[in-house]
Amino acid sequence: MSSPLSLPTSPVPSQAPVIDPKTPASTNKNTPFSPQPLQLLLERSTSFAELKQIHAQMIRTGLAFEPLPASHLVSICATKDFGSLNHARLAFSQIPNPTTFTSNSIIRAYTNNHLHYEALCFYIELLRANLPPDKFTFPSLFKSCRDLNGGKQLHCHAVKFGCGSDAYVQNTLISMYSACECLSCACRVFDKMEAKTVVSWATMIAAYTEWDRPAEALNLYSRMESENVEPNEIALVNVLTACARARDLKTGRRVHRYVEANRIRFDLVLWAALLDVYCKCGCVSIARQLFDGMPGRNLFCWNIMIKGHVENSDYKEALHLFREMQLGGIKADKVTMASLVLACSQLGALELGKWFHAHINRENIEVDVVLGTALVDMYAKCGCMETAMRVFHEMPRRDVMTWTALIGGLAMCGHGERVLEVFYEMQRSGVKPDAVTFVGVLTACSHAGLVDEGCSLFDSMSSVYSIEPSVEHYGCMVDLLGRAGHIDRAEELIRSMPMAPDYFVLGGLLGACRIHGNLEAAERAARQLLELDPRHGGTYVLLSNIYGSLEKWNEVDRIRDLMLERKVKKPPGCSMIEVDGEVHEFAMGDESHPQSEEIYAMVEEMMCRVKECGYVPNKSEVLFDMDEEEKESALCRHSEKLAIAFGLIGTSPGTPIRIMKNLRVCSDCHAATKLISKIYGREIIVRDRCRFHHFNDGVCSCKDFW
Repeated sequence: MSSPLSLPTSPVPSQAPVIDPKTPASTNKNTPFSPQPLQLLLERSTSFAELKQIHAQMIRTGLAFEPLPASHLVSICATKDFGSLNHARLAFSQIPNPTTFTSNSIIRAYTNNHLHYEALCFYIELLRANLPPDKFTFPSLFKSCRDLNGGKQLHCHAVKFGCGSDAYVQNTLISMYSACECLSCACRVFDKMEAKTVVSWATMIAAYTEWDRPAEALNLYSRMESENVEPNEIALVNVLTACARARDLKTGRRVHRYVEANRIRFDLVLWAALLDVYCKCGCVSIARQLFDGMPGRNLFCWNIMIKGHVENSDYKEALHLFREMQLGGIKADKVTMASLVLACSQLGALELGKWFHAHINRENIEVDVVLGTALVDMYAKCGCMETAMRVFHEMPRRDVMTWTALIGGLAMCGHGERVLEVFYEMQRSGVKPDAVTFVGVLTACSHAGLVDEGCSLFDSMSSVYSIEPSVEHYGCMVDLLGRAGHIDRAEELIRSMPMAPDYFVLGGLLGACRIHGNLEAAERAARQLLELDPRHGGTYVLLSNIYGSLEKWNEVDRIRDLMLERKVKKPPGCSMIEVDGEVHEFAMGDESHPQSEEIYAMVEEMMCRVKECGYVPNKSEVLFDMDEEEKESALCRHSEKLAIAFGLIGTSPGTPIRIMKNLRVCSDCHAATKLISKIYGREIIVRDRCRFHHFNDGVCSCKDFW
């Protein structure tokens, strides 16, 4: 026999004394009410005031104490939007012999109003009053249960009262065990079911998906198909959700074909699930076609498409969709804004990001951990660390991702010592760092030349934090040691790695060799890199630059010929600048901009003035065979120089110029930009692939260590 639930009881509403009517309904022949008209009155009631009037008449006539009409009153009072649970409890307390149907109405109302504790306590009261539950009692109780021990007791009760084999009870039992973090219990209930309905399959698929086990969910769907169970709309939505989590495009397409072949009605939930699959699987263009053809679109669908474009790196189209959404009268929420802020961080669009932040405040959009972290990340990636810090400290709650975003931003700006302070402050606040946090911390040590601190933290990962270093962490350490000139130690670390080095690791070593002119180590690293990927242009460019810096022009020619033979192209450089809320993009030698003539005139002026201040072009940066004048001209046409020139003509004097570049800043542009910042009195902030460079008055924040 199962024991009664060991849940603590809670105070229940004070029970009014039972009113003994002067004339019981059974003897009052002049009563103007009978159960049938009363039921119509209750059904037609539209306010709590009307309910109370009907209840008063029922008390006067004695109907309030008869099971059937009283039960109906309690049900209406408990379930109607304008009803009152407290009043329903009061009416229930006045019924001499209440039925289980009546008590179920109150339990269901508690559950629907998220008063889960109260629902369970009321159930305990019913047991004490010897009012037995039935198969309609337990589903609501299971939905209210969030404790595994209590859930198991309720399961025992369901079996004890003969309801354990009911399909509806078992389906809600599966959901309860999943919510109570016991997926194995949910599986056992499902496996023991004698008659599985389509709802049973859908519920179990949802449980697997919620616990981030989409592969098992999709395997279950295959079983469902093999047993010829026809899926309903809910099952299909759950399967599509699993497809999105698993990035399973093949199954997603199969479900899509099934929906169309069987002419299943597309409601917004099914539309949204299908859009999510195509976006998550990288087929944003297909999702966009479906989206554009939808007869109606809710905020959830807009959010999926905006996020899909952002994750597909199509940031401008995401911003365009937001404008369309606004014109359609759909108000954004925190999910929308998190995606848009992320787009700004990738574009380096600070002004647009500021506008979104102001919009969030103006519309009173909740800044939760996800949106707050996105704002911190956006300001950090735009080089505004003071604003990023302010947003960070204003957040009521911060998780490991928030701390990591701040650490990553400080690392990119070269604030190594500050990163270490934040790292230890994070732990004092009770937040444990994860593997991504250590990437940020080690990167900060690398950019600031903190060799001892970086080595100590790397060693502590497994011994103190139980985090096994990944290839990315080893890459950070190779970069740290290499930048500081410890090429031999970096090579020794690579040899001791428990996994094979990847391009990030060997590329860091090759880059360090370039900085320190270590040709032998560079050639060893380059050979390994070309074995990994013989068509990666970056390897050839770095090696060629090393040969050029050592004036080994025959080797430069050999590398050039090798690239031509293997049809390898140099990675195209690209720089972006935001002016008046619009992002402008430049490639090397770009002449497509409407103001191209003015831009090149400014470039010529810039280069003349920096030469007067001692600038000498670094022609080793030019890979291909040209005469000296052509090499100098090629250097002048680098994308960051074009973007800076556009910034000088497109912004007011004295305002900062912010550039975002997809590759590492070359040494020639770095030297030129330092002088440009002094000559024109501008702060120039350049975010390249690795870090931020804040140029001001002829000096860079990296101190030429990058």
